[in-house]
Amino acid sequence: MGAFHITFCCSNTEPEPWLEGLRAALLKAQVSVWQSGAALADYAVVWAPPQQFMDEQLQLKGIFNIGAGVDALMKLRLPPNAVVVRLEDAGMAVQMAEYVCQAVIRYFRDLNAYAGDIRAGHWTCYKPRQRSDFSVGVMGLGVLGARVAQALQQFEFPVSGWSRSPKALHGVRTFMGAAQLPDFLASSLSSAQKSTTVWWSRPSQAKSRRFA
Repeated sequence: MGAFHITFCCSNTEPEPWLEGLRAALLKAQVSVWQSGAALADYAVVWAPPQQFMDEQLQLKGIFNIGAGVDALMKLRLPPNAVVVRLEDAGMAVQMAEYVCQAVIRYFRDLNAYAGDIRAGHWTCYKPRQRSDFSVGVMGLGVLGARVAQALQQFEFPVSGWSRSPKALHGVRTFMGAAQLPDFLASSLSSAQKSTTVWWSRPSQAKSRRFA
């Protein structure tokens, strides 16, 4: 590949580390930060770019999104010949699994209640929950969701997973499509427990919710 031009347009992102890395890895590339009226580029590295960027860079061949979530990007009017490339992991899966596991275990072990007791200067012994009665559901079983579900299963929680397309994960009970969504929710809330945790694994909407 000969010389080519990369434009960088990432909202709320310090550009210099990215520019330095791209220039070091791609010696033939001209790399610059996008500004309105900037020269036309061949490729773009983006995060939450404005529509104006897409309107001005109509000749782009490729758009590299620096995160896994592309929902907002795909709502824009994109250059006609551009291929969109997104990250699937890049180290995020293990970070997501760490975050979810600590949140679930913190709730399962009543650690917030114990922390409150410490601040209040008294001690309460909370009745331990049984893992077999503490179901956890994961909505979305892509690269991030699958890693989360399998990490939770290692702690011997009953884990259910829902996705739009068929998926098979060792130790995880899986459901697919709108028709099986009620069954997934039912499996995530056993009759023995008072609440369940369901985790949305779409990167742009990652969050957990407990159902009483």
